[in-house]
Amino acid sequence: MKLNIKSRLKKLYKSSWFITLFATTLGVLLAFYLNNLNDHLKIESSKQVVIENLNNEIANNKLTLNDPSDNKKLINFLQRVREIDEEISNELTTSIHEMSELKINFPAFIEINDSIDLSANLFKYNVSYRLELNFNDLQKISWETSKMSDVINELNYDCLEALNEIYYRQGIYTSQQQKTLEYFVNAEHKKLLKALRIIEQLKAQLINQISDNQIRIKNCD
Repeated sequence: MKLNIKSRLKKLYKSSWFITLFATTLGVLLAFYLNNLNDHLKIESSKQVVIENLNNEIANNKLTLNDPSDNKKLINFLQRVREIDEEISNELTTSIHEMSELKINFPAFIEINDSIDLSANLFKYNVSYRLELNFNDLQKISWETSKMSDVINELNYDCLEALNEIYYRQGIYTSQQQKTLEYFVNAEHKKLLKALRIIEQLKAQLINQISDNQIRIKNCD
């Protein structure tokens, strides 16, 4: 009986159809393996590109936020005018000395159109404001692009959490800039001052958020 089984197995191994079936099965399995390996390499390559692009975008946004051309001098000017007039209107009642200081310290922001002598050393000035806003153009193209691809699912949780925190806070900052622009266009100077102060706070928070999370994003493997 044992000899009979061995004889049949030998015939099976020698038969051409068995060899063909074995070779075909091996070929299919190898093709699947190579295809999966190729897909994995493509995903890894795409992931590295996404990580690099996100790192560059965040680093550039941080440089933009640290640009010295900010609105601090404008904030100081509006604060000083508010000390003279609570509503920051176009009519300021103050002394010649205070107006002179305002003109000397902030010559680009204010122009005197007319003045009325009210009493000894007290005048009502009709003024025009020439204000300029400096806004930070923060990018999020790489972030939006990555969210539309499957690669985003390949990033680890710690990395995704860091990215979400940064771009969420960036969205708040951008929205506040838009509100500030509306106040600027409508010449709502009191609201403009308040909005600019909020922007400075949000900017500091965003810079700290980026600094704290940049290392986490670089290790997104």
